[in-house]
Order: sequence, then C-alpha cells, then structure tokens
Amino acid sequence: MGYLQGPKLSSAQVDGDAVVESSDQTLRLFANQAIAEIDPDAVTVAPAVDATASSEGDLISVQFAQALDYNTEYTVSVEGVTTASGGPESTFNYSFTTGEPDLYYLDRGEPNDEIIRTGLTSQDRTVVFAGAGIQEFVPVGDVVAFTTAAADRTGTLTLANPDTGITEQVLLPEIGEVADLDSTRSGSLLGFTISSTDPGPIPTISHTLYTVDLDRGRDVVPVLDLDGEPMRVTGWQFVPGTTAIVAVTTESTLVRVDTVTGLIVPLGGYFNFDRVSADGSTAIVSDTTGSAAVTLSDGTDVRLQPSPIGDEQPFIGQTDANAAGDLVAKMVLVGESGASFSSVLAFDDGDESRILYKTVDDKGAILDFRVSPNNQFVAVEVQPNVSTLDTDGYVMSPSPRSVTTYVVDIATGAVTRSVEGFSAIWR
Repeated sequence: MGYLQGPKLSSAQVDGDAVVESSDQTLRLFANQAIAEIDPDAVTVAPAVDATASSEGDLISVQFAQALDYNTEYTVSVEGVTTASGGPESTFNYSFTTGEPDLYYLDRGEPNDEIIRTGLTSQDRTVVFAGAGIQEFVPVGDVVAFTTAAADRTGTLTLANPDTGITEQVLLPEIGEVADLDSTRSGSLLGFTISSTDPGPIPTISHTLYTVDLDRGRDVVPVLDLDGEPMRVTGWQFVPGTTAIVAVTTESTLVRVDTVTGLIVPLGGYFNFDRVSADGSTAIVSDTTGSAAVTLSDGTDVRLQPSPIGDEQPFIGQTDANAAGDLVAKMVLVGESGASFSSVLAFDDGDESRILYKTVDDKGAILDFRVSPNNQFVAVEVQPNVSTLDTDGYVMSPSPRSVTTYVVDIATGAVTRSVEGFSAIWR
C-alpha cells in the first residue's frame, strides 16, 4: 500500500529566525523512506520566493535565495517525490511562520536616558537599561554595552545585564574617547574605537580599533593592521551575520579583517566609510571622485549615481546597497532656483528612484537610517523641524531633543510604526 501511495512527509526542520536574517537558509523535509533524486526546480514557495531543492537519502533540502519576510506564513511545495525504486509521485507540502527582529533604540531624557527594546508588530516598550549620559549603545549577547563621556571627552565602556540588573565597567587599555560601538548580530564579539592624542612633535589622534569577546572574558585586544601594529580607522563595522570586520584605515585603505585568523584583505583606496549593507554584501565608501559600493567578496566597486525621482535628478548621501544593486539612500532634491531643497529617503532600483519618506512640508531633516537585515523595512531617524535648534548638548553624540524613528516598509513606503528616540539597531 505504501508503494502505491508514494513517499510521505514525516517531519521538517527550519529556523524561523535564521531565514529572515540572511539568504541561503535551508528548510529540511524528511520523508518516511529513501527517495529518488528530485528536480532542483520542483519546489514552489508561497508567497513567491526563489528557491531550489536537492535530495539525499530520505532528506529534501530547500534553499531560499533570499532572506524571507518577517512574521509571514510560507508554504513550501515539492512535487514529483518518488521512492528510490520509483513508483507513484507525491507532493510534499509544509507551512511555517517566520520570526521578527527586535528593534533597539535610545530615548534620552531626565533624569535618565533609556535603552529601549521593541518589536515590529508589538507596541510593547521594554526598558533594557536606564542611566544618565548614554552616548552610544549596542546589544551584544545577553548584555547591552554603552559609553559615557566626561566634559573632556574621556570615555567609559560599561556592560549592563537587563536580566540581573548588574552593570560592569570594562577596563580599557588607554584613556581617550570611546566611540563607534558595534557588535556581531549573534555571539559575543564587541568592537569599538578609543581615540587619544599620540605624543610627538606633531600631535595626532589614534582612533585605534579594539574588540572584546565577552564569552571569553574581558580582555580588550587591538585589531592588528598589515604591519602588525594596532589598526587605526576612520570608520568600521562588523559584516552582518559574521565576525568579520570592514574598516577604512587612517591610511585611506578599505580592508576586510577575519577576526578569527587575523587575515587582512585590502579592498582599495578610500577615505570615508559610510556603512556595510544590511545584507553584508557591500561597503559604502567614498573617495575624491564620489561614493561607491564595494563588493566585499572581491573588491569590485560600483559608483553610486542616483536614478531620477520623477523628472528631478537628486544628489545622493548616506546609502545602503544590497547584493542585487538596489539602493536605499538619503537624497537631496534642489529647487529650480537653487534656493530651496528637500531631503528625502528613497529606494533606487537602478532605473528610477521613489520616495520612501519625506518630512512634513520639508521642514524636518532625515538624520540617519538603518535597513533591516532582510531588506524589508528601514528605520528612519527624523528631526521634525530644523528651525528649532535645540540639542541635548551631549559631548560625543549630541542629538536634537526631538527625534522620532519611523519604521517604513520598503516595498510600499508605508509607515508601520514610530517610536520616540534614535540610534535604531535591528537584532
């Protein structure tokens, strides 16, 4: 009877969180017996996503070509499944619902600043840590790391455990400004820079890059440059989904660093670092000729020339460029007289740009933005009215007192929610 019916699906495995964080994630479908090799194109996914299938023994592996949407039910079907000896064909159907990320942000106020965690669909607002004078923060593992600064800009680095309430100040190898915090999306690796004045006839600022693996202790170690000396950078970031580092050194070289082996790969000469794309495929940098998206796998670069918005040709600013070449970027539109301009956030598919967000009556300013790991949403930090010059006066990272972060669906341009605060981080 089993031969007449064909193979059956007995179980399945998929990580609902991993499939929204990166491409090439896998759904595993287990048959109740060994099956024949299947057609790689025999798989369909709804909602539609490119995927391929392979088989071995009783296992069918379905690999997704892109990160999936958040909080979405997907149904995967594999047709033409037969036993290893042939017989009737079966279709395997399996449905699962994807996860969604946490969104962290900083809400400064009196008497304390608050590091907040929230979600895409929930309005819950969890205070992860509250304290005075938070300059920067980043979640890492089970803790959040944050910096403070004295009036002379001398900084501290502190770890706070939201579950226990315990805080711990990290012993730093030098005294100076502590900034540029970043961490790996998963795991326990934290990075930052310390900037201090080097002694000598011509004073220089060090901007030394350090890391600390919190699962292995509290030893702060410098990232080494090609010459074996501590690396000095003008900007840096972990490559999302990995422990690799991308940085622009003070020698104006873009490098990729393997933090496990120490291998350094130069990727070209650039002097300014914007960011690594949310999907980890490119670094956005600039040189004397303008901005470029540099592919991290081979160092090839594409010069960033924004497509028109309607009949207008915009100027491009901060940019995220994914592996497909799509851009999410701050753009400026200049009026015909040249006396007026508007700042917008736009999506550029290479043929045309469309506005994702602009401030009401062009009175505000887009301060920064962060694309979600699956390129579905973008968190946009907005100062609603630039005519009100009211900053919080923080030493290292001053911000307007009124900042709202809007979460925008990139496909539709719809604002899905907003929070009062800034420095949005997807985790």
